[in-house]
Amino acid sequence: MTFLFALARALHFASLMTLFGASAFGWIVQWRLRRDVSLPRAVLLTCGGVALATALISVAFVAAEMSNAAAITFAPDTFGQVLTSTLYGHVAAARMGLLAAFLVIGCFSRQTLQSVGCIVGGITLALLGLTSHAAASGSVAYFLQRAAVDALHLVAGGFWIGGVAALAFAVWRTPHDRDGHVALLRLFSRWGVVAVATLVVAGTINGFAILDIHGMRWSAVYLAWLAVKLALAAIMVALALTNRFGVLPGLMRGEADAAETLPLTLSAELIVAGLILLCVGFLGLTAPMAM
Repeated sequence: MTFLFALARALHFASLMTLFGASAFGWIVQWRLRRDVSLPRAVLLTCGGVALATALISVAFVAAEMSNAAAITFAPDTFGQVLTSTLYGHVAAARMGLLAAFLVIGCFSRQTLQSVGCIVGGITLALLGLTSHAAASGSVAYFLQRAAVDALHLVAGGFWIGGVAALAFAVWRTPHDRDGHVALLRLFSRWGVVAVATLVVAGTINGFAILDIHGMRWSAVYLAWLAVKLALAAIMVALALTNRFGVLPGLMRGEADAAETLPLTLSAELIVAGLILLCVGFLGLTAPMAM
């Protein structure tokens, strides 16, 4: 059951980050370049639907843990108890309400879907910070500060991953538009640097909050998942640097190899991002400290 819960969490993060990051980068491209690189309406709505479904499943997993059930449960008494009597449930209910509203709006309005997706995706990602390991670690007096830092970490990660998805879609859709690819890659690189810097700083602060440096009673399993996550993140940064300092100059010079490499590096970034989110799914279910 742990693997399924971790997978549901990973899918939840992936769908939310794609919804937010792709919508945010699409809005920036419209603002700066006056062109449309938004993901298709069906994809954005699918992201919203998957995020809502996996949020419901996650609550059902928590309900099963509370009732010591062998499988996930949607029993009204236990499920309702999670939603009404725990902080996790309150946050989950608010987030599911926002996602449901997004889906309703998306069914009736095409023009505002990207803007609404950006807002809803960003808020629902940020709210996850309230129920994170980082927020729960340390003194209660600094709970909101730690939650805010983790929210910043999640939103920055969402922009990077979702932005790569939007960029990859634009490159795949117009494979011979070299000038367009140069403009998009340059724009994403500028905003991506800010996102990655924020991600690193906030992640470092989270690490100090979660791994109590005074206690030194760290869980070996948690550290193993964290090490894998950091190694994958380093690979993703390396791919981003390759695009910025290798592929982009090659595209500007009109090199055919650069045009062929860009879709491959973007695809690799998305695959690595998926593996990172799977690690995040397991990290959220693993106690940072040894018992």
